[in-house]
Amino acid sequence: MIRHRVLTTENVPFSYRVAGLGSRFLAWLIDLLFILGLDAMGLFFGAVLMVGMPGLGSAFFLLWNFAVLWGYFFLFEWLWHGQTPGKALMGIRVIQWRGTAMNFFQAATRNLLRVVDSLPIPLPLGPGLLGFAVAACNREQRRLGDLAADTLVVHVEKKSQPILTLPDGRGEVERQRLAMLRQRLGQLDREQKQTLLDLCLRREQLRVAERARLFQSAAAFCERRLNLTPGEYESAEKFVLQLAAVLGERPGPTIP
Repeated sequence: MIRHRVLTTENVPFSYRVAGLGSRFLAWLIDLLFILGLDAMGLFFGAVLMVGMPGLGSAFFLLWNFAVLWGYFFLFEWLWHGQTPGKALMGIRVIQWRGTAMNFFQAATRNLLRVVDSLPIPLPLGPGLLGFAVAACNREQRRLGDLAADTLVVHVEKKSQPILTLPDGRGEVERQRLAMLRQRLGQLDREQKQTLLDLCLRREQLRVAERARLFQSAAAFCERRLNLTPGEYESAEKFVLQLAAVLGERPGPTIP
């Protein structure tokens, strides 16, 4: 089992289990089924349009097929925290080499180079012999797209403790407080939000001293950046967990 170790700016180590070629290939097969399903939908609607407007139907299908082939992996990995449906089902995701979530340019670079990775048959879907050979020859099994974008495919930590959601704010004061937190947290960029969530989800993997120091640093950042302060007798960890709960708000009792 290969592990990728990351050292934060606070000198706190995190480790990720690197995804092997087998799990990545199975994830690709699942995604291929989704892509074929989307293509079938485009073909159906294109056929309907072709009944009355043959030219429009053909153009629709060509544009649809182009969008699916080039946009499927890129959009999912960029907007869905490094996962496609196939990766989610296989429990893997793409991250930056330094352990944080991918940004737009990394997702674009990684997926544009699928054409090169798919050689000798240049298709935007992959996988291909070149990508497989490159991945098999390096320790972290990164294909050319990963090397160029500085990304890595890892397993999602399944033993992470959930972040409990905030209590339902039935009082007017609580509702106003939640609205204020949402507005302030909206000032953070996507990478900063993901870093806070990752810290909270992986807190059980840290030693006590490192955990306290890292949460103290995160709380100080939120105080400085967002002008928020912990409540009286509220620890730095509880303060950050409350903010992460607002960031990850969704229906249901926990944030996975």
